[in-house]
Amino acid sequence: MLIKIDEDLFDICKRIKEIDDGYFVVYNTNKLRYELHYKNQENTYCLTCPYENLDVRFVDLVLFSSINNIDKIIDDIDNNNVDIECNYNKSYKDYAKYHLKEIYKFASNSSKNFSNKTAFKSNWR
Repeated sequence: MLIKIDEDLFDICKRIKEIDDGYFVVYNTNKLRYELHYKNQENTYCLTCPYENLDVRFVDLVLFSSINNIDKIIDDIDNNNVDIECNYNKSYKDYAKYHLKEIYKFASNSSKNFSNKTAFKSNWR
C-alpha cells in the first residue's frame, strides 16, 4: 500500500515540490521505503529513496536526477565511460605484456635440443 506524504519534519516534500510541482513522495508499506512519483506521466513511479529516512540527501538525489540536469548527467556518463575504457586498455596491455614475457621466457629456455625418444618418458632413477 502506498501512503502519500504531504508533510514531514524537515519539509523534504515541500523542497521536492519546489523542484517540480508534479513530484510527490509516498511511503510503500510493502517494501518499507520511500518512493518518488511524478503525476504527469502514465506510470508515476520515478525512483526509490536509498535512505531509511527522508532527508536532504534525497532532495539532492532528486535534483541530480532531474531532467534539468540532463547535460551534466550525460557528461558524467561519458567521462565514466572514458575512464572505464582507459582502465580496460591499460589492463589489457598489462595482460598482453605479462603473457608475452612468459612466452619469451618459455621459448628461450626450452629451445634446447632434446631427443624425441625421451621427451615423453619419466625418469624414475
